[in-house]
Amino acid sequence: MLVVDAQVHIWERGTPPANHQQSPLSAEGLLQEMQSAGVDRAILVPPLWDPGVNDYSIQAATRFPEQFAVMGLVDLNAPMERDAFREWLLRNRLLGVRIAFNNSILRANLAVGLADWLWASAEAAGAPLMILAPQLSALIGMIARRHPGLRIVVDHMGIPRGMKAPNAFQHLPELIALAKYDNVAVKMGGVPNYADNDAYPYRSLHGYLRQVIDAFGPMRCFWASDLSRLRGPYAECVGMFREGLDWLSEEERAAILGRGLAKWLNWPPDR
Repeated sequence: MLVVDAQVHIWERGTPPANHQQSPLSAEGLLQEMQSAGVDRAILVPPLWDPGVNDYSIQAATRFPEQFAVMGLVDLNAPMERDAFREWLLRNRLLGVRIAFNNSILRANLAVGLADWLWASAEAAGAPLMILAPQLSALIGMIARRHPGLRIVVDHMGIPRGMKAPNAFQHLPELIALAKYDNVAVKMGGVPNYADNDAYPYRSLHGYLRQVIDAFGPMRCFWASDLSRLRGPYAECVGMFREGLDWLSEEERAAILGRGLAKWLNWPPDR
């Protein structure tokens, strides 16, 4: 079974937020963690705090192309038309783009249409987007409607930073409403972080996850660790999906753990 982590930050420089580990996570360190947890591949998401932006993640994916691929950061203040955007992706060997709107400053960019060029250019280039936009399901629905050829991944199930169950899942009806759009998928990232008191396999979260998986289907639900801010061991995070969700079939587990993501991002599975 191919196991692909849909989100990990690695970096050499910069100061992470307090909810992330403070020491840098290197490419070699991540490979060691992956080997011990039985993870085959990882999507590198360059962290916003790294002054080198995409550079370190791109270097890691160039050195270890069988294990890593990158969803790059983009500057919304530097619009690119379709051909320039596609050339930028190819030059940097990016699978697509990850964009964040998780604070008031970044959300203001949406209000003034600063990202409108990105939706159009990414759709034309066939490049998927991962969007961190907590509690903005209606906005993502609008983007998905206007750009049906744009593949969108809703990061962290749309849960705001630091929230715990049950409050973390109050927005589930709005998230599940997005399942009607074939071009929208969901990233189940850092799931153990949302548990309040219980330990592995975090059964208090299973009902919420089942609602999401039932709505979107296993091929549009992607497991991720978000390792640098993960509560508990890496092996438990992947183990929750590998054996902890006992209602899933083996085929459904394979889809959530890697096959669905590889297809969505055009990173073909090799096993």
